[in-house]
Amino acid sequence: MAKNYSSILVPLDGSEYSKRALDEAVEISKRLDSQLDLLHVVSTSAAQPPGIVLSGVIKGKGATKAVDEYVKKALSEAHGFMQECVMYCKNKGVKATYKVVTENPGKAILDHAKRNESDLIIMGSQGLRGIKKIKVLGSVSRQVLENASCPVVVVH
Repeated sequence: MAKNYSSILVPLDGSEYSKRALDEAVEISKRLDSQLDLLHVVSTSAAQPPGIVLSGVIKGKGATKAVDEYVKKALSEAHGFMQECVMYCKNKGVKATYKVVTENPGKAILDHAKRNESDLIIMGSQGLRGIKKIKVLGSVSRQVLENASCPVVVVH
């Protein structure tokens, strides 16, 4: 008898691969009547404008305020993106909820899956990560694949 995957975690970052993963998760969810748990991780180190602190243009409290404002904007955009993803799922007849967190992406995905007792993780093979995109399997998907306590489907 096949395992019942009632709660499927789908980490999304807006990349083409994560969009494909969402499509795959929607199809699987329809067949298994599963709930999708969408997760977007805003990495605070990646959410800083290039060179804002290193350039010396903004120093002291001004730098902290600028970074805080940039992170706040990134979080706002992430919530908007995730609301669109939930509506996409709803329009396809699939139940979905979402969460946005700020943390290291791989750790956040693994912690979320464990805390919420996810039965399955479906994610893209690589995301939006600069020069590292050249790799066949991204560092985050590799970390999740190697350390998850539930099955992982990596979509390319």
